[in-house]
Amino acid sequence: MENNWTIEQTKTLFALAKEARENGRGLIWAFSKVSESTGRSVNSVRNYYYSQLKMFELVPKLATDLGIELVDAARERFELFNGDEIEELIERVLVGKARGVSVRKVIAEMSGGNAKKALRLQNKYRSMILHHRDKVTEIMRRLSANGENYYNPYIKETVIAGEETDNYRKLSDYISSLDETEVGEFLNIMKKFFA
Repeated sequence: MENNWTIEQTKTLFALAKEARENGRGLIWAFSKVSESTGRSVNSVRNYYYSQLKMFELVPKLATDLGIELVDAARERFELFNGDEIEELIERVLVGKARGVSVRKVIAEMSGGNAKKALRLQNKYRSMILHHRDKVTEIMRRLSANGENYYNPYIKETVIAGEETDNYRKLSDYISSLDETEVGEFLNIMKKFFA
């Protein structure tokens, strides 16, 4: 799914957010509605909403010009992850799992006992594994290059640094790093090779 949002989609998102507040619903209701209509994940919709809200607060004229009415309600600021935080999260979980520590325990340590922060980290970890395989694979390659043992969530095995892997493992690692289109192309090449 493309990340490009149309002006109409943005206006709909903010109109639904206003409707949610006026009817005593949580913003998740608006995010879910937009997720259903656009095919984007709820987390993606939420991230977009808060990034646009921040921009509209900095440049209120833009919201006015677009006919977007911002909801003036007491709310907690949604905190976006930066690239370094994401990399640290993925690295610590993958290395921790390779040492036999559960994802939950690694995240509990990272959150310092703060349940809200732990949930935020856990959701981000799951989202990265499911939707950002290329980034996770890049982190695994870096861990390997640095001689770190790590857990590969796609083949569900611990990879030992410096240990020679067999060709099946190499092939499995390679295929697990591909997206759906690339897997299809790879299989077509293999069919031609073995035909």
